[in-house]
Amino acid sequence: MVRYKNNHRSLLTAFLAFIREQNLIEEGETTLLAVSGGVDSVAMSALFYEVKLSFALAHCHFGLRGTSSDQDAVFVRKLAQQYGVKFYTRSFNTLAYARSKKLSIQMAARALRYQWLEELRTDYRLHKIATAHHVNDSFETLLINLTKGTGIAGLRGIAPRQGKVIRPLLFADKASLIAYVQGKQLAWQEDGSNAQNHYIRNCIRNQVIPVLKTINPNLIATSRLAMARLGQIEAIFQEHVSVIRQQILRQDGEKYYVNIQHVRDMPWAAVVLEALLKPFGFHFAQLSRLLNPQTQCGKMIASAHYQLYVDRSKWIIIPYIHHPSPCYTIATSATQTLEIQHGILKMQATPSARYTLLPDARIAALDLAKLSFPLTVRRWQPGDFFYPLGMQQRKKLSDFLVDCKVPRPNKEAIYVMLSGAEVVWVMGYRITDRFKITHTTQMVYEARLILRE
Repeated sequence: MVRYKNNHRSLLTAFLAFIREQNLIEEGETTLLAVSGGVDSVAMSALFYEVKLSFALAHCHFGLRGTSSDQDAVFVRKLAQQYGVKFYTRSFNTLAYARSKKLSIQMAARALRYQWLEELRTDYRLHKIATAHHVNDSFETLLINLTKGTGIAGLRGIAPRQGKVIRPLLFADKASLIAYVQGKQLAWQEDGSNAQNHYIRNCIRNQVIPVLKTINPNLIATSRLAMARLGQIEAIFQEHVSVIRQQILRQDGEKYYVNIQHVRDMPWAAVVLEALLKPFGFHFAQLSRLLNPQTQCGKMIASAHYQLYVDRSKWIIIPYIHHPSPCYTIATSATQTLEIQHGILKMQATPSARYTLLPDARIAALDLAKLSFPLTVRRWQPGDFFYPLGMQQRKKLSDFLVDCKVPRPNKEAIYVMLSGAEVVWVMGYRITDRFKITHTTQMVYEARLILRE
């Protein structure tokens, strides 16, 4: 890799050449630059200004570093004024968003950042979004992906372009960008959190890469060449996948059919199928297990939005549709019939002396005195638990359904009856032990579930 420490004109030439080679910006386009105030984004802003490309600045205030975050926002605003370009900023409650979405702080910040940048791009009719990722960032991404487990796509580092997002600095390393900014006597903001190793990327940057550089001092330069080669290998692989897609994947309405017989015995089957089925959210380990000759017809795996069923000679992929969950109320213990989404519920109270208990999971015989009306009937939810009949320990309903070998599509049809906040009956399966009838029961409240055919 060429270093540009003493010749910033060479950096400008390489910058423009990279934009042309990767077809990142068309003539007349305006680019929205994501600028944190750090040295990388300051260098990107200066390069855009120096080569006279049209741009605007956007700054995300994540509120994670107190007054330092405030200072960053002020700095970037002044930078926009210096260049005479439009400036956009927004503050985020990143911690609250991370908790609500169950994400790491870094992943939450990333999601908020790209969502807002795309809103700006659309609202103000800008053409591209540019981030200041460089070769060092790309190599760090490769190591992170390799550590967590990845396919060929994860080994090429960061792509120069993904949709409307471009990375025009991927031709340069960090040292070259610092030298460029210092040579122009530009200021930048230091992010103190970069020195902390509790983030994975920082740990890779501060601890792992220095060790690798003792083996290869020219590590970043050689890594750029390696990632370029891996990117070309991935392109060849994706061409091969496209050919196979035409041969084995067929769509019929919302369903997809994979003619698995054509690839099942190939040593590369799992890798190709992972690339082929990535849009559906299925991963390598799942697909590898399905390719096992012992896999039985009827086996199902699921992603966030799809279900895959194994048939004799094909796999069937069906979208997982989550219907809004209706909620029903049983106000009193009076005899009544209630229509629910998947059937009919008949309820009546009977003196225990006249009641005959039947061994049928679709009939709940409950001690009326232990119930608190109104009762609620709703679809089961993650987090529900109960004490199954005959057990003194509570059990998550999700675990109970797994033990009962309930197929995932059938789980949509399972409802629970609640007294207050307590599950009293997993309808069609088991009542809660505390509400069972005993020798002291005077009135039996019977709920009978009749499923539609």
